[in-house]
Order: sequence, then C-alpha cells, then structure tokens
Amino acid sequence: MDYDVYNREERYLCSHLFRLLHEPVQSYRALSEFLKRPVHQGSFRIYAEAALIRDAYYARKHARKPLVSHVLDDMVRLLMQQESVSECRLYSELPEELSNKSKTHPKQIRQKAGNLLTPEEDRVFGVMQGMFNAKPDLVVCIDEELLIYEAKFTLDFDLEQMKLTENIGKIWAALFYADLGYTKPPKVTVLKLGLAKFSPDISWEDVARISANIYPDNDRTRIAIENACSII
Repeated sequence: MDYDVYNREERYLCSHLFRLLHEPVQSYRALSEFLKRPVHQGSFRIYAEAALIRDAYYARKHARKPLVSHVLDDMVRLLMQQESVSECRLYSELPEELSNKSKTHPKQIRQKAGNLLTPEEDRVFGVMQGMFNAKPDLVVCIDEELLIYEAKFTLDFDLEQMKLTENIGKIWAALFYADLGYTKPPKVTVLKLGLAKFSPDISWEDVARISANIYPDNDRTRIAIENACSII
C-alpha cells in the first residue's frame, strides 16, 4: 500500500499545508480561506516549526552583538510575570559559570545549576529551557497579529501545551517582534488545527476542502491531506 495513503504524521501534513498556504493563485485564496480573511501579497509571513528564541539567540551570539544578556534579562522578567515568581536573579546576575555563554547555553542553566538556584529560579530557568526547545507547528504573521497554530492530528489538544505556546508567543511579541517584520508588538493568538471531532479553530477537513479548490486531483499535497482525513 502506498505510504501517501496512510501517512498520519503531523509534520508531514504541516509541510504540505505550508506549501498550500503559500500558493499565490486566485490572490492567495488558500491562505485567505484558512485565515477566514482576505490577504495580499507581501502582507504576511509564514513559518513552520519556528524555533525563534533558539535561533535569535544563536544569531545574536555569533553576530557578537552586545544585546544577548540584555535580551535574556528581559526574558527572565517576562517569565517571572508569567510564572508569578517574585524573587529571581536575572540572567546577568547568575554565577559566572551559568551566565558565561561560552560555558553554558541558556537552555542548560537549570541542568548545570545544581544547588546554585533557588526553587523559584529553578522554575523560571526550567521554563526558559522549555522555550528554547519549543517549536510551534505553524506561525502566521499578518497585519498586527501573530497567529500561532498548535497542530494535532490523531490526538486532542493539551491545555498546558496551549498555555505554554501562548506564553512563548508573548515572549516573541515582546522581544523579537522586529525579527518577524512588525514595527510594534503584535497581538498574540493561539489557535487549534486538528480533526473536526476535536472542535478546532480550523480542521484538517477544512484544509482538505481548501486544497481541493486549489490543486488538481493528482497533486501530491491534495492526495496527502485528503487521504489522511479519509482514514480517520
């Protein structure tokens, strides 16, 4: 049996969706139907599995810009608010073995700290570690909005994961909005992409219908999405 008929991997389906949403035919009809709003060329950016915090740190570190510690201090401040933590040292205030970028990557602080962190600091830097590792499935930057889609296929949505994704988006919006093409912090919205039975914001069945309006019946993206929906 052809693997295209029974492939249910979310990353595989999201890669086809990424292609579909970039189709310029009929004035970006696919993206307009997906977002349920009209769009125009050059008015949007789309990212798949965006590891913005990880990549922004890497880019600034290797460009040798002096903002890395400052940005990480701001990130700690935001994490303290998100986690309702009142006492926590900033990144630049940590012991040298933890704040020296040549010795410890920010996502390794909690792992390497031993007893050097208080319980509240352990919590904050534990969340920072998770955010460095996180890669939200699909991101659409349009107008003054940052839309982050949590994609599921066979499973329902996890509320804790949705909240973490929202908090990640707020960090992006506050600290890295210019990297995403905004002139000011955008509004962050986290949306669900999943099967219709899980009541998502947009369903894979919707995506299959959109692809059928764009591609011929022998197109591989259309085949992949329609087959995935047909076997559930």
